[in-house]
Amino acid sequence: MKELPTTELADKKWSYIYAYNLKTLRDIFVYCAQKGEIKQEQLYDHLAKNIIAPPTKHWVSSGIKRKERLRLEYIHAAEYLNLIKRKQNVITPNFDNFEVEKKTIIEANRNRIFKPLCASQNLSDSEKWALTNILFNYDQLKDYLFWFLDFSKFKNAKDIKFSDFKNEGKPIFLIGKTIAAKKGSDTIKRGADGKYWKVPESYIRLVNSLFPGWLTELGLIGKVSVFPEFSHDKNLWRMFYPIKLSNEDFLNKDIGKLLEDLFLKNTNKKSIWLPQLIYNITLKYGCTTTAIKRALEKLYKEDYEHYYLERTSLSLMKRHTQYEDSYIKVDGFFRSSLVLTRRSSKDE
Repeated sequence: MKELPTTELADKKWSYIYAYNLKTLRDIFVYCAQKGEIKQEQLYDHLAKNIIAPPTKHWVSSGIKRKERLRLEYIHAAEYLNLIKRKQNVITPNFDNFEVEKKTIIEANRNRIFKPLCASQNLSDSEKWALTNILFNYDQLKDYLFWFLDFSKFKNAKDIKFSDFKNEGKPIFLIGKTIAAKKGSDTIKRGADGKYWKVPESYIRLVNSLFPGWLTELGLIGKVSVFPEFSHDKNLWRMFYPIKLSNEDFLNKDIGKLLEDLFLKNTNKKSIWLPQLIYNITLKYGCTTTAIKRALEKLYKEDYEHYYLERTSLSLMKRHTQYEDSYIKVDGFFRSSLVLTRRSSKDE
């Protein structure tokens, strides 16, 4: 099995960024910009006091021996991404590059108030644009985006444009079983060539957690669980794919006809397991799972005779409870399957 191509890194430290929450990195940058300058120990203290909202419920998990580690990860990540800079013991915002993008982020957060128990706010569209431009500057992220592309058409990661990834990218599949002590899967199956590739050791955590988290937050990729029941090799996989179609564009389609064309080729009625339905639609259209679920709920409520969503059984949810994103919840109940009945010409 060949190893995926990578770029020689100018800054080896980038391998050690494990700050998964982009909103928190944004908040650290905005907070430092509001302060103008702040001493390093004071910033650590303000993080510990939740003046800057933590990436999850708490800045520190009870089981962590080094209680400052998570805070350090985010400070270091903000520095490596050139959002802040340190001189001796003083931290300041960094506007040395991507000044337009960084000022866009500041403008979007001009009314922000930082205090304990004040939750972080979602990224605006303008912030997503700015952060996409900033992150696309980093070699390891470009390597990751390059892996979605046809290597015979695109020769190296340095020369690709973001539009290449969005327009030409094919899904990649990470095997669901995590290799012990490796913090993720070390095997990728590329949709662009159908071949298995080995993930370089230093990229395993980045590829399994960091980059998918960032790019999902930015609305650039989607993730779908590929269950053994319908995967290409009867194993559990995770599919990541470039989002090519906005929610609005997908919802403007005739979803009923789309479903009939995909699933009712040789029959007039069929029960389709929702995880498989979601997988097939995302594979074909590159839309979000949110748009698919919204469309299914609308069809069900408007015409349940042709689009009936069955409640899921307790036994099925026990088997796949960790993958509940692959199902849909309507009127307080999880639904496991769509019973699809072809519309007659009179119905249409």
